[in-house]
Amino acid sequence: LAAAWRFAQRTGRKLVIDWRGSCYLDQPFINAFPVFFEPVQDIAGVRVICDDQINQRSFPGPFFPSWWNKPSIDCVYRPDEQIFKERDELDQLFQSEQDSDANTVVCDACLMWRCDQEAEREIFRTIKPRSEIQARIDAIYREQ
Repeated sequence: LAAAWRFAQRTGRKLVIDWRGSCYLDQPFINAFPVFFEPVQDIAGVRVICDDQINQRSFPGPFFPSWWNKPSIDCVYRPDEQIFKERDELDQLFQSEQDSDANTVVCDACLMWRCDQEAEREIFRTIKPRSEIQARIDAIYREQ
């Protein structure tokens, strides 16, 4: 999330947090972000869309990485090699400090440790667990 936010900040793009299909939920069309975190409108000046209105949105192509330009039926199965390739393409784009000609940049690969610590701190300062999640965290902390 921090790497995608930093890219959006640097390039003047919106950040869409679309965590549908999360392994932490049994409902594939529910965005996991608002299930676990309080909604946010922006993160340090970057406009954020992170609620279920994602299901009503259509994102304009072309897309980067190019895999996402394929017809939907061809994207149902994404092998690990493809995910790793996308991660490397995104890493290269983000590290270049350039923008992409694509209208939509899809960050759907783990980009941990591919951004600066200040970006990570900004994310952790801004996003907050929902109160019921925070209560569970606090209870576990007290017990342990």
